[in-house]
Amino acid sequence: MGFRSSTIMVRFTPLRLLCAAVILCVLYLSSSLRDFVPYVERGYDILQDRPTPARPAQTKISFGEECSPFRSGVMEGVTIVLKIGAGEATTKLPAYLNRLGRCKQDLLIFSDRKASFQGFDVVDALSHVRPEYKWENTDFDVYDNLQVANETVDKSPDGWKLDKYKFLPMMEWTSYLRPDSQWYLFIETDTYVNYDNFYRFLTHFSPKSAHYFGSPVWPKKKAPFAHGGSGFVLSRGALDKLMARGRMFAENHHFPGTHFFGEDVAKSCCGDEMLAQVLKKSGVSLRGYWPMFNGDKPTTLRFGPEQWCEAITTMHHLQEEEFTDLSQWEEARKHPERALMFEELFNMIEPRLQEKADDWTNMSEDKIYTKGVPSKSFDNCERACSKDQKCLQYEHTGTECRLSHSIRLGEQRLSREDEKHVSGWILGRIKDFKKAHSPCQGAHFVHSNP
Repeated sequence: MGFRSSTIMVRFTPLRLLCAAVILCVLYLSSSLRDFVPYVERGYDILQDRPTPARPAQTKISFGEECSPFRSGVMEGVTIVLKIGAGEATTKLPAYLNRLGRCKQDLLIFSDRKASFQGFDVVDALSHVRPEYKWENTDFDVYDNLQVANETVDKSPDGWKLDKYKFLPMMEWTSYLRPDSQWYLFIETDTYVNYDNFYRFLTHFSPKSAHYFGSPVWPKKKAPFAHGGSGFVLSRGALDKLMARGRMFAENHHFPGTHFFGEDVAKSCCGDEMLAQVLKKSGVSLRGYWPMFNGDKPTTLRFGPEQWCEAITTMHHLQEEEFTDLSQWEEARKHPERALMFEELFNMIEPRLQEKADDWTNMSEDKIYTKGVPSKSFDNCERACSKDQKCLQYEHTGTECRLSHSIRLGEQRLSREDEKHVSGWILGRIKDFKKAHSPCQGAHFVHSNP
């Protein structure tokens, strides 16, 4: 018995042609939606202030107190993985341990030179890399010099060249040293973590499933990756899949960190980007949770409708004095037991906002005038912001006028040649914005993107 083939003829009437044109227009416009509207609300759930502990014995979590999730035992299955440069072992590591090491967290420290500090072993992530990966690679000249030097300096001019090579061997080392951990949080010395919110976040997921979380970066024609400095998370399930792929390239399964998973790291931009590509080949794709995982610090964070009611889990680029200021501010919170949100953190920077600040960039970037009346002067730029009903702040650079639909404090930017940064905020609108968006009814746990 066979099948009879037939040809179906479709008559393209004027009405059908019109419908097809309309559908094509809708698809085109929807693909360019972000060019027309600055903000499209993403779905979210509410992050519980007091999630139910995984084990009945873990019933007392004093949220808001120092080390609370660690003291209660709910973080026993979480390993914190700290990546540093060799020079940071004596400069930035002591401050980190002073801040968080006393919480008795399960901590692994990786660098490009073996060391020991305050009872912690600093593991050289590159110590087992096979010689063929180093031959004729001048980046490893820096590594060789580090091994023979008596002492290192912070931020060696060429130290950054080694950073991208550490990511993949570090994964094997982590699995080898902590085979029973359920979650792994990878951070750097200038990464802030709100561990209360981090624990609340993890309770929504099973570590047995393959999870890869962080703040997404979207390179062209490549898989999105979690920005390393903002902190990223791997579950036990994800690391197991990565290790399964690694066994294809390892000569000795009991000797971690010998290879780069078949990748040419020398030609890559960054280690966090390369890690995402290998994870994807292992069957693990990124789930992006920006702005919960964030690459900015309080002074450079955006405060807008997209962020306002979101929980804060990580921030990046904090200097030691900024860690101190943030810690003091946290100690003075009226309700420290509640999940920290952008709405509340805004209270930390709001007193510093003013009508005009010389030699200051508030990082306005939503609308930029490179010519025309607004670009001529600070006053003209202010008027352009006033006419834009969504504008909350503005900046004149000497040659450009920049407007912003969100609020940022920014940082000092001294004048040079024809460039003079002057920033301004429309304080009345900012007050109205707060009134319109507060109070938040619980901390938002935004749906992932991607």
